[in-house]
Amino acid sequence: MPVTRTTTAYNLVADALRRRILGGEFAPGQQMPPEHQLCEMFSASRITIRRALSILEEEMLIQRRQGSGTYISPTPRRRIPLLATDFAGSIAAHAPELERRLDDWRWEAAPPEVADALQTFPGDRVVFARRTDILAGAPVAYDQVHILARLADRLTPDDLAELHFLERWQQVQQIRLGHLTQTVEAAAADEEQSRWLEVTPGSPLLKEADLCYDAGGTAGAVFISYYRHDVFRLTTTIQMGQSVSRPASPKTE
Repeated sequence: MPVTRTTTAYNLVADALRRRILGGEFAPGQQMPPEHQLCEMFSASRITIRRALSILEEEMLIQRRQGSGTYISPTPRRRIPLLATDFAGSIAAHAPELERRLDDWRWEAAPPEVADALQTFPGDRVVFARRTDILAGAPVAYDQVHILARLADRLTPDDLAELHFLERWQQVQQIRLGHLTQTVEAAAADEEQSRWLEVTPGSPLLKEADLCYDAGGTAGAVFISYYRHDVFRLTTTIQMGQSVSRPASPKTE
C-alpha cells in the first residue's frame, strides 16, 4: 500500500488485516486472534489495534461480539462508509491509498440547470471540472464540479485535483463556506457513467448532489458525484433524545 501523508499506523494494520480477510487467509465466520496477539503480531499498541478493528468493522468485514471476541463476517466484502458531508474524512480513515485524477477542467458558460441551482444567469462564467477517484487501480467514483467565476479565479489544476478540496478551495480563494445542502439517491449508470466507472450500463450507483453556500448564504458551487455501490455505502449519525419543537395547537375560544 503506498504510504501517503494520511497513512497512519492503524491504517497500515487495517490494510494488512483487510488483505488477509479478502485473500481468504481468514475464513468467513472464523474467530480472529485476540487483541494481545494482534499487538504482538504487528508490534503495535492496543489503541492502534482497536482503531484498526473499528475500521474493518465499519467496512463490514468483521463483527465484534461482546464477551465472545471478533469474527470474520459471514460474507466479507469491503464497503467504504461515506460519512455524510465528510468524504475526505471517510477516505482518510478507510482508504488513504485512494488517488484523485483530474480528467478535464475548463472555463465555460453555466448550463441552464447549473445556473438555476446557483441562482445566477444562464451563460454566466463558471469553472467546470471532472474528477475520477481511483482505488487499487480501478475507478470507484467520479464527480462533476461547477464553481462561479468569482469563487474560482485563483484555482489551479492541482487545487481542483485535491482530495481535501473544500479546505484547499477556502484557503486559495480566501473565502469562508457557510453550509451545503446534500441530496443522496439511487441511480442506474447511463452510458457516460458506465464509461467513467467501468461498469455495465444499468449498474446501481450512489448519486450525491451537493450545493455549497458561502458564509453570506450565497450559492457558489455544485458538485454531482457518482459512487460505485459495491465499494461505498452512506453512513449517517443521528442524535436521539433531543427535544423536537412542535407547532402550537390552535386555541379555541
